[in-house]
Amino acid sequence: MQKPVLLFCLLFVLSAPVFAQSEVSINRPYGDQEKTVSKARNIALTNTVVPIGAGITAVALFDNNTIQKTGAYLALYGIVAGASTGNFYAEDYPRGVIGMGARAAGTIVMMNATREVFGQRFSNALNVDDKSVSLTDTKMLIGEGLILAGFIYNIISLNASVEEYNSGGRNFSVNITPAVVNDEVAPVLTASLRF
Repeated sequence: MQKPVLLFCLLFVLSAPVFAQSEVSINRPYGDQEKTVSKARNIALTNTVVPIGAGITAVALFDNNTIQKTGAYLALYGIVAGASTGNFYAEDYPRGVIGMGARAAGTIVMMNATREVFGQRFSNALNVDDKSVSLTDTKMLIGEGLILAGFIYNIISLNASVEEYNSGGRNFSVNITPAVVNDEVAPVLTASLRF
């Protein structure tokens, strides 16, 4: 039993990407950093792919009911909330909640297809699938469409979320800019306050 636990921990650690960003700029508003679309996209994709992969792996590798339930709920988090985290990073909660709502509705509609999509062990861990359905069933197609539409909506709307965050909402900012005084460069401190 210890080998699968170590294998799971190793896979989880290796699959969790670490994003380090060392950006230095003196022309930033006081207390605020500008958000980037690439970082928002990385956050959204990481919070989608890693929980789904780790959750399905936990269900597939372990016989412990608690670990399987935890893995199943982790995968569910990746499906429902993962793509919205990029919008939440840019503090755009309405767009994040819209996408999350669409994926949650799609997941609820597809609840009885858990066994067909993820397998018997996953379905038993969630304890929700009690019917046999076809992958071309109307509910399946609607659920798949809602999940896919919610994911695409959140990924596409990241650009607008980041632009809105970076362009507004700052009432107070402090900037340091260079100025030439008597042939020497000197720092100039400016502050702005918007009402």
